[in-house]
Amino acid sequence: MNFDTWSVDLKTASATHESGFRLEVEGNPKDPSAVNPGRFPKELSGIEQVRLLRIGVEAIAKAAMTQSSAPAIAPKPRVSKSKPTRPVLSLKRKIVTEDA
Repeated sequence: MNFDTWSVDLKTASATHESGFRLEVEGNPKDPSAVNPGRFPKELSGIEQVRLLRIGVEAIAKAAMTQSSAPAIAPKPRVSKSKPTRPVLSLKRKIVTEDA
């Protein structure tokens, strides 16, 4: 298997190997803050998987360096973690006072 055969797409910050393995990076392609690998081919050993991942990240970084006038890649939008307000279920008894 040729580990150096990659198709890089800087618009989506991803790379696809000829085996079908795909990975995406987040942040700066030259120094990514996160790497999201796809499914590895079943015939690869653990060492070969690590090698494929490393060479793929290097291919993205190399493509970003050679395309110096490329527009900056916008970070992926983050999903808001704030939850909507809902009624609260409480097991405490409410004290009702009677006004006479």
